[in-house]
Amino acid sequence: MHKPDLAALNPQETLEALSDFPFPPYISLAHIFNAPRDWGFSGRILKQYALNYVIGGRGEFTVGGATHLVEKGDVFFYRPLEEHGLRSLPGAEFITITIVFHFADSPFPMEERLEGSHMLGGYAGHAVERHFAELVAKYRQPGLENRLICQALLLTLLAETSRRASGVTQQEDTGRRKNLARLILVKNHIENHLERPIDVPEIERLSGLTWNYIIVEFKKTFGTTPMQFLLWARISKAKELALQSPLSFSEIAALVGYNDIHAFGKMFKKKTGMSLTNFCSSLYETDHRVYWPNRSRKK
Repeated sequence: MHKPDLAALNPQETLEALSDFPFPPYISLAHIFNAPRDWGFSGRILKQYALNYVIGGRGEFTVGGATHLVEKGDVFFYRPLEEHGLRSLPGAEFITITIVFHFADSPFPMEERLEGSHMLGGYAGHAVERHFAELVAKYRQPGLENRLICQALLLTLLAETSRRASGVTQQEDTGRRKNLARLILVKNHIENHLERPIDVPEIERLSGLTWNYIIVEFKKTFGTTPMQFLLWARISKAKELALQSPLSFSEIAALVGYNDIHAFGKMFKKKTGMSLTNFCSSLYETDHRVYWPNRSRKK
């Protein structure tokens, strides 16, 4: 029998399945997620709370119209009915712990302390990191004792991270996040103009930063240079178009900046280890539910 995705349900709909928790908080999910390459989602809405910890790599977390860089040690949080998105960035594998929970009909006890925050601070090497890992391990084990330990660990995490939340909000305007908005603007500009080379003077005018400074800070922030990011974004877009559109490979190549399909094919194979044709075939053979508008498209 297929088990329901408890994390996607309304709190009241989970209570029967979570009857081994004698009282709130009820934890509907606690797991470690190793994101596949080019992974991400946007526009998702859950009906429960979610507390997340980044074990490794870098990602981009969007919520409430704001975009945040998240990396190793960061804790981030979203509330019921908040539209949010998350995606991995190029570089090291993006690995996170996610805890989804609710308090049934009871009010969330930490809201006043969190003051609307979504980014709760960096905790690499801190006890918080160990608490997340222990919670996931205990959640996999049955029994009332383990459930009580999970609840205690979750409440400890909420108490510790909410205590620092307001301080982190002030720090985000300085230090390593000082120019984040402008760097994200640069990144988005590159992503929105994949059909042409990077226009350095245009990027400098748009961001108000010098190109040399952008290269250094872009690498620090996203783990890759602007040119490397352009290649990564072109490959990701080509994969998306190949799977979700009826365009020919030549048309796809042109949309991601390659008028010569052979040059595009050489670049794609060098970076991914396979041709675009083989990439599509491998997905289709792995999962026949993948939507492929035109398997016999022209190259």
